[in-house]
Amino acid sequence: MQKMPVWADVILIPLVSLLLAALLSAAVIVGIGEDPQAALKLMISGALGSTYGWGYTLYYATNFIFTGLAVSVAFHAKLFNIGGEGQAMLGGLGVALVALYIPWPHWSVALMGCTIGAALLGAAWAYIPAILQAKRGSRQTAQRLRLARHAPRQARRPLK
Repeated sequence: MQKMPVWADVILIPLVSLLLAALLSAAVIVGIGEDPQAALKLMISGALGSTYGWGYTLYYATNFIFTGLAVSVAFHAKLFNIGGEGQAMLGGLGVALVALYIPWPHWSVALMGCTIGAALLGAAWAYIPAILQAKRGSRQTAQRLRLARHAPRQARRPLK
């Protein structure tokens, strides 16, 4: 089997994927009795048509971007990280706790402290299934899936 050219890997595959997603979405929209062009116009104007739309688009996309980045870093190390959502949620809790409970002399010091707090709490959440696998031989994927339900509750508890 021949290796795919770089231009096809970088341009053609993403373009074909976008076109297939658009066609499938249009088929679903037609299937429910709506106009695909009107739906596309509404999605674009809702997501990018105002500063409010831009803000929400970036707000929701940031979580996906960083979770995808965490998964890709793990894949490059030949590991599988399925618990990115819980780690991100507990990392956010780490930021909140460090920012709220430590009196910082300057915002630049607070920024570094909050970054360290987020990394430590996110790593602590990942440590639980890792230590269970290392010490007891349990499957890390199953443990991470079980912990995924508990991350939102654990993140809300200290802030009450």
